[in-house]
Amino acid sequence: MANATDIKWIKSVTRDEGAEWAYTEFSTGDIFPLNFSKNKKWYPTNYIKAQPGELMVLFQSLLPAGNREEGWYITHLVTPINRLIRRDGIPSHPYTRDVLVVGTPTIPYQVNKAIWSFFKCNRGQICTIETIEKRNQPGLAIVQKQNYVWHAFDNLLPDTDNAIDFVVSPTMEDDETFMEGAERAVLRTHKFYERDPKAIKKAKTLAKKENRLFCEACSFNFSTVYPELGDDFIECHHRQPIAIGGMRRTTVQDLAIVCSNCHRMLHRKYRGRYLLVDELKQLFFS
Repeated sequence: MANATDIKWIKSVTRDEGAEWAYTEFSTGDIFPLNFSKNKKWYPTNYIKAQPGELMVLFQSLLPAGNREEGWYITHLVTPINRLIRRDGIPSHPYTRDVLVVGTPTIPYQVNKAIWSFFKCNRGQICTIETIEKRNQPGLAIVQKQNYVWHAFDNLLPDTDNAIDFVVSPTMEDDETFMEGAERAVLRTHKFYERDPKAIKKAKTLAKKENRLFCEACSFNFSTVYPELGDDFIECHHRQPIAIGGMRRTTVQDLAIVCSNCHRMLHRKYRGRYLLVDELKQLFFS
């Protein structure tokens, strides 16, 4: 399990200049594109400071609305899942990095402004966690700052270590060895999305209910070949390669049920491109 000392960074986020919550539609275990501004002073050097596996706190400065008080609110604990910077269509914040939500508060955690100051890190760029200050205690140790923000998060990803190990792993599989860096990062992100425990559990449950817990490409059934040991075992693969469809939130409909061998073949290029599941099926039975 990750701990407070793993928190290295902090970043302010905003929506509608503080009138609305930003990213609260994403919860623990989700992956989403985190936006960055077009500020030329920060791009790209600042936006790649946080490395995959390093934890970053997201907070936002909000205007009063209804029962909500004006102030700083801590909303997410995230880690980048690759080193890619993308562009999207938001004019003011055109750059994005894909991040995994490692933790969230049950309700957004309001910072006590009388005790703590987030002023120096309230600029939109990635700042070190040292940037936050405790008023009247200028020499406060970093670990005390880390502990303060850590205790805001009571909904933590149970398998944080496994998730982080995957995104920072230096080990390349066969299908990654001869790829350029950007392409390799896209493939690793693709594989990371395929490990989404929420989507995988739903896909397997539905497949079992519909009596199709076998490979869609070659019809291999783990339960039949390995009685009891192979019960309920299967893997999942995106039906459409991310290189074609782009990064997106994984749904049950996105995932094909495949065996381990076919899954590896789907991640290998065949005549310059990745095969769809139906294409691999045709190749297998040809």
